Amino acid sequence: MNFYVITVCYVVVGGLGIGIFLWGKPSGNSCFDRLYRVVCIHFPRILKKLLEKCCGPRGPAALDWLWTYICYRTNPIVQLFYLMVVVGGYLTFCAHAFPHLPNKFVGTNHKYSGLAVFAGCLWVWWKACSTDPGTVTQENADDLCKIFEWDDQIFTSSECKTCELIKPARSKHCALCNVCVARFDHHCIWINNCVGLGNHKWFLLFLFMHLVLCLYGCGMGTTIVYDVILRKDLFSAVFVDPVTKQKHRASWLIICQYMLATEGMMIFVTILAAIMGLVLFGFFLWHLNLVRIGTTTNELSKWNWVKWCLKQEEDGKEKVKQLVNIYNKGCRKNFAEVAFPLDVHNLPSQLNGQIKKSEAVRSEEDNNPIKGEGSSKRKGKDKAKKS
Repeated sequence: MNFYVITVCYVVVGGLGIGIFLWGKPSGNSCFDRLYRVVCIHFPRILKKLLEKCCGPRGPAALDWLWTYICYRTNPIVQLFYLMVVVGGYLTFCAHAFPHLPNKFVGTNHKYSGLAVFAGCLWVWWKACSTDPGTVTQENADDLCKIFEWDDQIFTSSECKTCELIKPARSKHCALCNVCVARFDHHCIWINNCVGLGNHKWFLLFLFMHLVLCLYGCGMGTTIVYDVILRKDLFSAVFVDPVTKQKHRASWLIICQYMLATEGMMIFVTILAAIMGLVLFGFFLWHLNLVRIGTTTNELSKWNWVKWCLKQEEDGKEKVKQLVNIYNKGCRKNFAEVAFPLDVHNLPSQLNGQIKKSEAVRSEEDNNPIKGEGSSKRKGKDKAKKS
């Protein structure tokens, strides 16, 4: 199977998958709705029947467990896939691009600067994965309610039925992590963690660093390919058809075919970096805009729902105009809130409680001295009497 067929297959399958994920619904007559029913309803049903015939009732049960584990439980599967793609792509690029360095356009120093960008990506990714997103606990719930007040528009005073805690405004219970998260944005499968008050800046840095990596790789790959074309003087070369032995003068199509045959893997990684760079650029700008207007992904969906409900009323348009986002403190303060987040585990009430506990422990120690100290003092007194 040649390169073009593989590329077309990737594009078609990937495009259909994205379309089903974004626009497919269980009901409806669009192309993506029908594909959604085939992929997500009919295919699993047929697969279960086949498993039941081959393995008995344990087969469908195992499939259900696997589906639940992958889709409804926190697991490292996507993280491992991320590492395979990023590390594998970087190593593939190094293996096929570094032999062409240095050249007329790119120096040897780019080997080390590229490694620094790659290491930065992994470090920021790990920080986003491991940093607490801002878990709401019994100790900090009251403080968070004072910091994030209810606006009685998209957030009202309520209790989380799962955590049995009062829910501060802007928080949400994550069913995957099974915790309430302060200033909840969304649950990101790439970091296997929620994005919230505590790690929002690391998530934005995660997007930015991977955007830089993709653009860097795309620029490097394109420059190296162009240098190979100039070095081999392909624009004035004569190509011989291996089948007919007919000679052809160089054209863009023939040069592209030649480069794909000789530098196919490097070109594939370069094109992949370009596509992912465009996606990350749009996603990064979208999240920056959310920070700019003082809202989150979760809150944006809530605002859209409230506006849709109000528009169903007769004077709904006027009511929509009266909606005010009290959490929008201005561009500078909004970004400062993300860049310098509160530590939800060191809020005033918690600190006061810790101080009181430490004072209580000290007073107990003063009233009840340690046995070892008391016995040593008695021994000293006895020795003094004997002397």
